[in-house]
Amino acid sequence: MSKHKTAIIGAGITGLTTAFYLQKNGIENSLFEKRSDPGGSIKTVNSNGWQVEYGPNTILLKDAKVADFLKDLNLESELVEANPEAKKRYILKNNSLEAAPAGLTDAVSTSLFSLKAKLRVLGEPFISKKSDSMETVADFVTRRLGREFLDYAINPFVAGIFAGSPEKLSMQHAFPQMKEMEEDYGSLIVGALAGAKKRKAQGRVPRRLISFQNGIQKLPKTISANVTNSYFNHFVKGISGKPGNWIVKTNLGEYGSFKDVILNIPAYKINEIDLPAGSHESRFFDDIVYPPVSVVALGYKRDHVGHPLDGFGFLVPEVEQRNILGTLFSSTLFEKRAPHNHVLLTTFTGGMRQPKLAGLESEKLFELVQKELSEILDIDGAPVYREHIYWPQAIPQYLPGYEEVLEKIESLESKLPGIHFAGNYRGGISVPDCIKSGMSLSENIINS
Repeated sequence: MSKHKTAIIGAGITGLTTAFYLQKNGIENSLFEKRSDPGGSIKTVNSNGWQVEYGPNTILLKDAKVADFLKDLNLESELVEANPEAKKRYILKNNSLEAAPAGLTDAVSTSLFSLKAKLRVLGEPFISKKSDSMETVADFVTRRLGREFLDYAINPFVAGIFAGSPEKLSMQHAFPQMKEMEEDYGSLIVGALAGAKKRKAQGRVPRRLISFQNGIQKLPKTISANVTNSYFNHFVKGISGKPGNWIVKTNLGEYGSFKDVILNIPAYKINEIDLPAGSHESRFFDDIVYPPVSVVALGYKRDHVGHPLDGFGFLVPEVEQRNILGTLFSSTLFEKRAPHNHVLLTTFTGGMRQPKLAGLESEKLFELVQKELSEILDIDGAPVYREHIYWPQAIPQYLPGYEEVLEKIESLESKLPGIHFAGNYRGGISVPDCIKSGMSLSENIINS
């Protein structure tokens, strides 16, 4: 038996990255995936000139390690950068789209915030810092920047990233870099200005918003093509054996023996697998919250849309009392997302804000989203393309006290040597976060 023979359950980005680097370092591994293709929630569908992303639509490339990973995969020639117009991001206020400030000059002149709110933000460096692991994003932002900034900047931002609510997210775990700025500099503004050198030392590179030719799914497909021992259509039913000699049981047979087994599956799926004796404590995985989200892709003739669509898209603050979280201007972001003289708009509903809306049947959602977009974007025609993707459990929420969840995971791993739990419920939810988690996990196994 190879000393470091490893089983990886789940071909999401974290598992794929781990498999790639283990193989690159000469460590034998077997990758098991219940579906016929890799990528987890990452999926791109092309249909008659329409290109729709079911999961992540973009990757924010700002970390040298992630950039090097794409080089290792020879993906640089496939990389496409977002249209420069996508730098503009809109926020809905009083039923009108206002461009979010892109810099200090914009922050002074914007009509998105009142003079009182702007003066409140300027006073941020004089707010004392506070150590509270249970502090929510809403409490942190209100304390440092004021209520108006929470309502019209952070609330829609949180909905766009987590499909979450700032009142229910842990600041420490959802946005650790902002919390670190307060700890290190006593101020977010000072940290943003003075922390550039530190961030560069930590591996930051100039920010680039990217996708790939033919869509985001190119990434998992390319990683998978570079991983040799892959078993698709293999549903893992259980793990048995003992430390150093783990056996993986699938619907198509048993495989082993493995020194390490990585479970790269959503937290709510872990207890569907028959885990080794002593793992009864794993019930806590079921308590990790995943709100539902529906993705509605609508295609229109360009001349039916009054808004110039000159940006990334728009986000909707909760105080606006709308039925959508926000919309991406997908065909502005990247080329070849819609046929000539047409536009593609990708809208998100549900989340922690309005979970019941996500579960509506397709026709009702189409009607709801069309009404919202017609009012907000001055659309006077019916869509010529429609697609609905429903995620009943979309994005894990890092709730206050999330450190207890992380501690329980570490405790369980210590009781089951060689069993590792990985995924976007641990270490960050973005694609780059998952890539870095996979790198870190592979390093730990290589050095064990």
